[in-house]
Amino acid sequence: MSVGRILSWLSIAALTLATGCKGGGTSGTISPDPSSHATNPRTAAAEASAYRDGAGVPRDDGKAVQLFGDACDGGVAQACGDLGAMMADGVGVPRDAARAAQLFQKACDGGDFGACARLGEMVHAGDGTTKDDGRAVDLLTRACRGGVARACTRQGRMVMVGAGTVKDPPRAVALYQMGCEGADIDGCEYLAEAYEDGDGVTQSLGDAVELYDRACSSGSAVGCRQLGEMYSDGRGVARSPMRSIELWTRACDGGDYRACVELGKLYATGRGVRMDRERAASLFKKACDAGMTMGCDAGKQLR
Repeated sequence: MSVGRILSWLSIAALTLATGCKGGGTSGTISPDPSSHATNPRTAAAEASAYRDGAGVPRDDGKAVQLFGDACDGGVAQACGDLGAMMADGVGVPRDAARAAQLFQKACDGGDFGACARLGEMVHAGDGTTKDDGRAVDLLTRACRGGVARACTRQGRMVMVGAGTVKDPPRAVALYQMGCEGADIDGCEYLAEAYEDGDGVTQSLGDAVELYDRACSSGSAVGCRQLGEMYSDGRGVARSPMRSIELWTRACDGGDYRACVELGKLYATGRGVRMDRERAASLFKKACDAGMTMGCDAGKQLR
């Protein structure tokens, strides 16, 4: 056989292997066209998170909403919860509390405990769904048992006052403890209040100070304001007007407008600080503009 015929035969054989036979056999060398298949739901959920967070791609809330929707329809429970959160918060889409509640329910049923917590809060507030404290407690209980710290705290608040369940202060304190240990700042704050007042637990001003300090250090403006009050009154800690001023300033800057009013009173009277009526007026106005009546009243009295 000539070299030319051999090369011709090899070319035909290679072409046959590349294109596949038209007969009964199926070639294993041809890959399916990826564009003919829908995106995997979990892949869609991962892509949605990336677009929402701007992780590795430009942030695109609209694209995130679309992809979370695809993933949710594909059975990814957490994607339903993420989409519900965007709808509840009005991110990338007009706020739709009713639709958000439906999505949180779907996600919760699928084992997304964070969604159970969000839904419990909405049910308690009657936001996007019928207000039902008993149902809210059930949802928060489920989320708390699932490891969602803030759900333990919210459940504790309802148990403390007997909303949708039997009033049980000691049980509420235990739930606050769980929330606080889970890094929920509000849990630490409410636990501090319980120790300060002796509500559901033996009163301990020292523990209250420690917990308020923990909440304040973690970013709680309310915790800073309440710790400032402890220093101002010398309760559970040595009295220190300067420390209370420092804490109230921090709280006011953090959006606790009651702290702005307390701080304004000090500047108005010169108690513990150099008198500065202009500074006092500014602080009272800040609280008043935020809708706090006591700030408006204090401002009028200053004139």
